[in-house]
Amino acid sequence: VNKGEAQTLSGPMAVAYATYRAEGEPEAKQLTRFGEVMRATLRKISEDPKAATVTIETLLQVLDPSLPEKDLGASLAKLASRAKVGDYKTALLPVQEDGTLTEADTRGVVKDILGGTVKAPEAGAPLRVAVRNATGNEKAAEAARVQLVNGGYAFVDSGKAGAEASSVVLYRSAEDKEKAVEVAKTLGLSAGDVKKGEPAA
Repeated sequence: VNKGEAQTLSGPMAVAYATYRAEGEPEAKQLTRFGEVMRATLRKISEDPKAATVTIETLLQVLDPSLPEKDLGASLAKLASRAKVGDYKTALLPVQEDGTLTEADTRGVVKDILGGTVKAPEAGAPLRVAVRNATGNEKAAEAARVQLVNGGYAFVDSGKAGAEASSVVLYRSAEDKEKAVEVAKTLGLSAGDVKKGEPAA
């Protein structure tokens, strides 16, 4: 890939431009290039869901999609329509080494990038329970996830924290205390392990 603007890149050239990282180059620069290629690619995809799906099927690059190809095509078609009118951008997220965001960064991302606020789920939606692993045992978070999901809760992995002597369930406001007590029971904890504080995001 030659240096310069307004170039048309072939598939292999685009992949190289998006993924190559020179020795000593900050990861943020490589990720910015990746975002540029994503935006340019979306601008080339059809806004018609059926046509976008045909493109995905023709490429044969998505071997095990998390979405069926039809749904993925529809999603990409919507993104393509936004990209073509300039209503699409990528942003670097300040993730930690384990891939999660701190509480402060989570609120910043929701406010500054997504244009909203962290708020309670809608009525009828599963209660979200954020878990921060402070045991030093990798398997502890997975065990908590299984218990919470089996109890009907939505598990949110909030990463790791410094080692703590005991587990605690935190709730933000008085009306959430009863829910926090139920979460504690699900995790095999007592009501004494429930405290008011700032929960993990």
